[in-house]
Amino acid sequence: MKLEPGSPSKHLSRRQKTSLAPSPKAISTATDLLMKFARTNSPGSLARALPSYPEDSNMPAEAGAEHADSYIAVEALRIGRARCCWEIIREGFIRRDGGKATSSPRKARTRKSTRRMYDDDEEEEDEMPAPVSEHAWGVLGWMLTVFERDEAEVEQSGQIRYSPLLLSQLPPSRPASSPRWDVKLPVDVVFYALEQESESRRSLGVRLLTLLVNLGSTTLLDFSMFLNVVSSRVSGLSLDMLTYLLAALPVTRATAQFKLDLCRHALGGTAAPGRPKPQARARAQPRRRQQRAEATDAPAGGDASSASQDVSTTTGQGSGANSAPSIARRFPSISAPDVLALLARPKTSGSPPAAQAACLKGELVLGYGLLQRQLDEGDRDQKWTDILRDNTLEKAVEEAFDLGAIRGVATADTRDYVEKRKVALLAVLSLWRL
Repeated sequence: MKLEPGSPSKHLSRRQKTSLAPSPKAISTATDLLMKFARTNSPGSLARALPSYPEDSNMPAEAGAEHADSYIAVEALRIGRARCCWEIIREGFIRRDGGKATSSPRKARTRKSTRRMYDDDEEEEDEMPAPVSEHAWGVLGWMLTVFERDEAEVEQSGQIRYSPLLLSQLPPSRPASSPRWDVKLPVDVVFYALEQESESRRSLGVRLLTLLVNLGSTTLLDFSMFLNVVSSRVSGLSLDMLTYLLAALPVTRATAQFKLDLCRHALGGTAAPGRPKPQARARAQPRRRQQRAEATDAPAGGDASSASQDVSTTTGQGSGANSAPSIARRFPSISAPDVLALLARPKTSGSPPAAQAACLKGELVLGYGLLQRQLDEGDRDQKWTDILRDNTLEKAVEEAFDLGAIRGVATADTRDYVEKRKVALLAVLSLWRL
């Protein structure tokens, strides 16, 4: 008979960890129950079960209970001590084998400690945890449903469509009145989902990106930083993944504008500026005091968009039509000559591969054309109408997709894609001229 060392309480704890792991059927049932809660309860009430960042980064975190008899209870209490919802779905946050859970990415080993480890152990420990655990996809889908219902309720109240609950899952800026900018964790989830073979998991990445795009349509999020992060990730996508992502995004005004800015940024057009940390911190406090003193007056000077960002961040989820103009973003303008210049831009060392560049150029033309068609007659770019009617745009497309002029088109599949893309674009242009 083999005797195991340790006290009876340790044996009981070890038995709980191994025997109480939920079965696949239990996981499915729990996910279905969460979805029923999402359809029958308000998003705000459900979001109380999720960790989130405070509005002010200087606010202390709430302390949870430290002791519990049940292993499952201990694991559940860790959710309340997490900083945001992205941590609880990360690989390693919950260990189904009863091992020690981790709530933050693993740190790389130092050279000295690495020499003492076998190569296989070193490779395993140096790997970063996946943004989504294998058993957390159902929870991710439930969170997205809550955020989507939240932004729908905001839109019904007369505001621009965005989710304040999603905003609370981004770290607050300093000062708190500045727009939030750190979107790394949710963007990691987006592109990790897009890498999956399952279509249902890929769709979760598209849904989360759509939520972030809607949030970027407000001044509550630093759009330039968001665009920089997404553009850097898009540049590394394969052609199949890039075409899937651009085609899967819903056809809305916000996503059309986002795709237009993304294509321009990725092709090397007007670069989105970085976050001006020193300037924002230097003038934040005086502006906040002025805003409190003159809450109903227009700002006397300074950047109007920055002033609207201060108002929107402090009001948060304000209701009523009067709050809508204060958070609606005005995107950088792009004109028909800009589109022609980007189409003619040659490939450089920092440009995307030839096939990806062709995809982005095609989306640029389609996106700008669709946005123009959504505008009233008097608001449209007259130069766009002119280059469309006098075949200037058609000639630019033919030159941009000329296989003889494009460098880096080596494979037959790439050549076939570029040629088909050109034919499709020319067909759309002929319809727009009617």
